[in-house]
Amino acid sequence: MQRVHIAWPRWRAGIARTLHRRKGHWAFQETPNPSVWKFQSDVRVPEGTRQKLLELPGVHDVFANEGATGTWFAVTRQPGTEWQSLAPMVRDFLQELPENDSKLAEGLEVEGTTEGLEGAEEILEVLEHRIRPSVQEDGGDVMLKSWSPETGEVVLNLQGACRGCPQSAVTLQESILKTLKHFVPQVTSVRSEEDLDVDATNPYADLPWTHHGEPAKDRIGALVAEGTPIFSTFAGTKVEGPKLRRISFMSEILLQNRRPEHIFVTCQDCNAKRTIEDPSDLLREDKGNTTGRAAVAICPTCCVVIAK
Repeated sequence: MQRVHIAWPRWRAGIARTLHRRKGHWAFQETPNPSVWKFQSDVRVPEGTRQKLLELPGVHDVFANEGATGTWFAVTRQPGTEWQSLAPMVRDFLQELPENDSKLAEGLEVEGTTEGLEGAEEILEVLEHRIRPSVQEDGGDVMLKSWSPETGEVVLNLQGACRGCPQSAVTLQESILKTLKHFVPQVTSVRSEEDLDVDATNPYADLPWTHHGEPAKDRIGALVAEGTPIFSTFAGTKVEGPKLRRISFMSEILLQNRRPEHIFVTCQDCNAKRTIEDPSDLLREDKGNTTGRAAVAICPTCCVVIAK
């Protein structure tokens, strides 16, 4: 089957570091998700490698994948950890691993099945051969969560670098949906299922948020007047001028001492999905925020206000 390469946003403006490609050596590179880097080699790894990676200081999460051509890990850093120090440490740890001759190592992701997904064989085939290869190149993966023949909706589970990526909403609609609709005309929509169970005991747990935009033009104006910054989810830059004046609706999140790495926002009205990366960083006094609040524009007219 011919592979279709998905045209991703051209995010690779920064570093892409690659080691020697001789057998047993590891390469590492940035991914579209600034919190995740991909580490790859042509060897298999010992059982329990993923768990040992999770124990390294500065590592928040690890997604592992092993196939016929070797192994790769999508490593998520903890908030505040710099890749300049973390990436070499992860690389050096992996370099010292002995090779494993077993067929599949412990804890690695395996392919999905059609159990409970009747009539989804065509969708699974397109995902496997035309979508996942390109996604995996960038350290991510997608698995079919559910399929509704009645509505034409496909729900995907985003994994690795795809999870929490600022570009994931664009990728879903501009790349994956178009590919699925081309080969399976019954598909009408696609969305992600983050499978988030907020752990109240973990202050760094990712946070889902359903945005109910309430008219608040005067309130937004007052926040701006007192110095509350409003940022864009895509560029991470401040919203100013005419774009700022268009924002008229808001919802508010109280973090209450939580420091989530991501806030996954879904708009109730338009079903838009946005990811707010490291929201606590927007509230830091040492970066000039003295108000205890920051807002993120999720569309031209709506914002989400984050407060300590």
